[in-house]
Amino acid sequence: MNTEICMSAAYFLKTSDRNLGGETVASVVITGIAVVFVALILLIGLVWCYGKIFEAVNAKAAAKAEAEAAQKAAEAAKAAPAVKAAPAAPVVEDGIEEEVVAVISAAIAAYGAQTGKKLAVRSIKASGGAPSGRNAWGAAGLAEATRPF
Repeated sequence: MNTEICMSAAYFLKTSDRNLGGETVASVVITGIAVVFVALILLIGLVWCYGKIFEAVNAKAAAKAEAEAAQKAAEAAKAAPAVKAAPAAPVVEDGIEEEVVAVISAAIAAYGAQTGKKLAVRSIKASGGAPSGRNAWGAAGLAEATRPF
């Protein structure tokens, strides 16, 4: 039974009528490995050269952009208008955080820029709060959570 399996395997696996010796197989393997490594070395060199080329192009573009920015800064310094006095800071009631004042001022400035009007914050006062004792966000959350379907 073993001989039949070996003979059928030899029949299907037979690729050539030539009897290749060990020297021929070794030379083919060594040549294949050498070709693969040479090709990989060439690819590494090619990628390295591309990297150097793109670094040079990017450095040249960055230098050009830097020169243009310096030129624009010089032109802006020549044509800079006189600095106007900053408006007075708004009167803020005690207990209101600086971040809240900054957000309110930014919202008013954005609205003024959108409408084309010059708006200013003169004072900021805390409201009396919601009648239930909650702040506005808490009251809105409660109303949303208990709203009928």
